[in-house]
Amino acid sequence: MTFDPPPIKLIAIDIDGTLVNPQKEITIRTREAIQAALAAGIHVTLATGRRYENSQQFALELGIHLPLITYDGALIMQHPEQTVFEMQPLPASIAQRAVEVIVRHHVQPIVQHVTEQTEETWSGLEEYDNPELAGYFAVYPNIRRFHHAELCAGQPDPVRLVAFASVEAIVKMLPEIAALPCTMDLLKRGNYGSAELSIIRENCSKATALAALAQRLSIPMEQVMAIGDNTNDIAMLQAAGLGVAMGQAREEVKLAANVVTASNIEDGVAQAIERYALSSAESEDSNSSRRTTCR
Repeated sequence: MTFDPPPIKLIAIDIDGTLVNPQKEITIRTREAIQAALAAGIHVTLATGRRYENSQQFALELGIHLPLITYDGALIMQHPEQTVFEMQPLPASIAQRAVEVIVRHHVQPIVQHVTEQTEETWSGLEEYDNPELAGYFAVYPNIRRFHHAELCAGQPDPVRLVAFASVEAIVKMLPEIAALPCTMDLLKRGNYGSAELSIIRENCSKATALAALAQRLSIPMEQVMAIGDNTNDIAMLQAAGLGVAMGQAREEVKLAANVVTASNIEDGVAQAIERYALSSAESEDSNSSRRTTCR
């Protein structure tokens, strides 16, 4: 099956499992393809479930100067200015109800806050920490501790609520979380060695954030390419004019995409950019040159 999209003007790339290989590195070919896209005048951003503070290093490495989509779409952060472009916080009242569900299932909730100055991690008292949190706390050791009843109640709206546990433990709480007015996503194996449950504002996703950024850039979604590999990328792949699933993605992710590229150990991002973005940019330049010659 061939797919012939209009000229691509904006590319949004997931980080883990997409931009980077299993060693969490950007390969030379992928870096060169992205830099070629930037040189061709194509906007490039990152769209990730990561926090901004551990996403910006990749944007700096690539020379990206565009707002980054972080926290599964709940925060768009100006880069490299490090100021908030747009934030869709989870109402504290809903977050507290989710906290209560998570605690009933004997899992420690993690609450993430963002201001113009800092990103903070809040959680319950240490005696409630479950073993799956070890990987996360090793990366983010500065935790503000609260009693569970006060973790979100009467507090500022958080940007996201997360839980790290076994797949079985998270699956058991999903029906109760699904009954709340929020957006949730389960990653069966996240970056910290366990399953991850992400809870953000209702009707918020990487897709809504990408649409907001495209609108600000006056780029129609038909000229947007999104590349991803996991379930939190599905809405974004469906919203973009060209949704590209990675070769190692689960079947449900591939079904949501227009095309499937190679895996992240085979420079799948580079192959997609070369085939669908750079080729269309070269064709557009060629047509422009021919039109100029005909005058």
